[in-house]
Amino acid sequence: MRTANHTNPICRGLRPYTTAVPLFAATLLAAGAFAHHSVPVNFDTARDISITGVLTEIKWLNPHSHFRMDVTNDHGSTVEWLVEMGAINTMRRAGFQTEQFSLGQLVTITGWPGRRDRVVYLNRALIEDGTELLCLGARCNLTEED
Repeated sequence: MRTANHTNPICRGLRPYTTAVPLFAATLLAAGAFAHHSVPVNFDTARDISITGVLTEIKWLNPHSHFRMDVTNDHGSTVEWLVEMGAINTMRRAGFQTEQFSLGQLVTITGWPGRRDRVVYLNRALIEDGTELLCLGARCNLTEED
């Protein structure tokens, strides 16, 4: 049976890398995860936009729930928008009811524009029945207009 030869100068020279390379890789992965989940990195929190459209996809997921909407732009063309929001657990604790949303429903979303085209982070949703959902960060609350 052959065993590792730690007296070999090549093997001894690689020892520092067996610790440094995994640590470097872990640091890069952690930085990427932070950037992926960081709202200010991905959205312009200094301004709001509003879009009105029809829900074409509803996904209640962890770590991010999202909607897709068909929105008519200023030129009369229909374009798809992605509406991002918190995890389903966060949304439920805040009072969001998944059955309030359905495919084909007309919704107006107000929120922070994404740094990518046609992406918005939900801060307010106005549903066609008059229900208004307000959500800022993990603290969201539900109100109904009379």
